Amino acid sequence: MSLAMKPGQMTVSDPLNKRTYRIRDITSQFVRELRRYWFEILLLTLWLLLNAGDGVWLYFFVDPNPRTAVNKTSGKFKAFEVMMYIFGFPWSLLNGLIVYHFCAAAASSPFVTKPVGRRRRPTWWFILLFIFIIAPISAVLVIFPAVGSWILVPIVQSWAWNHRCDEYPMFAVLDSRSVQDPSYIPNVARFYQTETDKLLFSYYLNGGEKGSNNWRFTLREFHTDQSLVPITLYPTLQSVQYEIGNATITGNCTVPASPGSSNITTTPCMTGTFDAGAWLSFNLTAAIPFNSTDTPVASTTTLLRALDKEWIFGDDKIPSLILRTVNTLTGGLTTRTVLKTSVEKRGDCTAMKVCLAGTPRLGSVVGAEVMGPLGLLLIRQVNHARICTTPSNDY
Repeated sequence: MSLAMKPGQMTVSDPLNKRTYRIRDITSQFVRELRRYWFEILLLTLWLLLNAGDGVWLYFFVDPNPRTAVNKTSGKFKAFEVMMYIFGFPWSLLNGLIVYHFCAAAASSPFVTKPVGRRRRPTWWFILLFIFIIAPISAVLVIFPAVGSWILVPIVQSWAWNHRCDEYPMFAVLDSRSVQDPSYIPNVARFYQTETDKLLFSYYLNGGEKGSNNWRFTLREFHTDQSLVPITLYPTLQSVQYEIGNATITGNCTVPASPGSSNITTTPCMTGTFDAGAWLSFNLTAAIPFNSTDTPVASTTTLLRALDKEWIFGDDKIPSLILRTVNTLTGGLTTRTVLKTSVEKRGDCTAMKVCLAGTPRLGSVVGAEVMGPLGLLLIRQVNHARICTTPSNDY
């Protein structure tokens, strides 16, 4: 006579009970493996942390602006770059050996394999884990330390070109003439509204012929109907002159002669000085009007200075800076960024994007604080384009 089971009572053969014992066995086996290989697990953790540090290293290489401790100067950045390559190739080799050892150990482990005849084969869950997690991570660990910069630079550079200026109302593309271009090709700055990505107007640079120290940064043309250009983005400062020898800057504004008039008048509206040394700085006094004479704008004096030293960066003399306003009382920089260089266009070292913010004072974004420095940036970009497109340069 068999005994009847009480309600809720399970036999050992019950599937749920078997699953419980199976989970308990796996957990116990896992804990035993942890205790057995605790030293190896510690080394593995340190190894992963070092690889994470190498990832940070690569990040600072491919995204050098804003500056960090490793690229405050071009000398530090060059040393950083050399050390990255010296360290990278041996580290890739070491990672490859560790990954191979891990895979070989896993192939014989009873935890992730099961006996099939005289051999052991990986369990289905380990095969999935290997395909979707272990293999991709291993590939990154083996490849990136040695050649990660070559892989990441194009990706980060393309992203920065497309998105670095998203939070700014405007951006400009400085497009300089290469050494292969004929002399009639102008060096231009094209201004875009960020929200619509629409080209509004362009300026061109002329001067500097035969060693002259005089340059002019002048409105070239409107690419959008003037009536459709927002008044806060309209360029009334339409001509900026630079005397490089005595480091002075002046500008002229063009506005309607009277409200609603088709006649225009041009008057001086900006004067100032600049220091193009290691720490780029400006002292500008200006009254840049709106494109409407019935909205007066008072004259203001603004001090600007680069956030970092060496605004002309590297052997190819590329402009690289964040320009901020200066607190006139303390002499220190404020948090207000007027403009900052983004990156040069991938595959075209003659083109550079600059994010434009202006100042919070009344007036257009492209006032004296933007247009004055931007023309000087284009002058330096012209020199960079000449260097980087010279056939003997391996840029």
